[in-house]
Amino acid sequence: MRMTALGVLAMAGLALAPAGNAQDNAQDAEICCEIVPNPALRRLGRVVVAYPEQVSARIDVFRPGEERSIASSYGDAGFDLFPGTYEVVISGKRVTGVTVRSGHDTRIKVGVLRVTASDGTRVDIVDAGGERLTGDYGTDAYGLPIGEVGVQIAGQTETVVVTAGQVTEF
Repeated sequence: MRMTALGVLAMAGLALAPAGNAQDNAQDAEICCEIVPNPALRRLGRVVVAYPEQVSARIDVFRPGEERSIASSYGDAGFDLFPGTYEVVISGKRVTGVTVRSGHDTRIKVGVLRVTASDGTRVDIVDAGGERLTGDYGTDAYGLPIGEVGVQIAGQTETVVVTAGQVTEF
């Protein structure tokens, strides 16, 4: 039996969002998240954020394109939601194409970036465009979605890759 790439994704449990380019949405869901069955859920699905170590990162859940969050928490969290596609902001970094399926957990791939600096040193975590996501003074651990972020200190920025389930030391 010959299957298309979308058929394989559907069999793997990756629902596609109805809006936008279906291929892009499938790639977003595959990159950002792992969707696994949860027999305790029936009609609802759950977005799960679990860091490899304790952090107090802020998490906000949005309907696509909306400004007001529909749920929020700090640190490890689970959000029971109706099936659909959502956007999740973790420590200021937006994850799009988060697919929620009935009876499944959608585990967002996250890691921790631990920055070691003296107490008086301002540390900002920035996106690819240099916009501030989060930050603080001195040594701290930041819960973030996977991918590249910049660590900005004294006007200089160095790119770091946050890896799923890992603590990245800086």
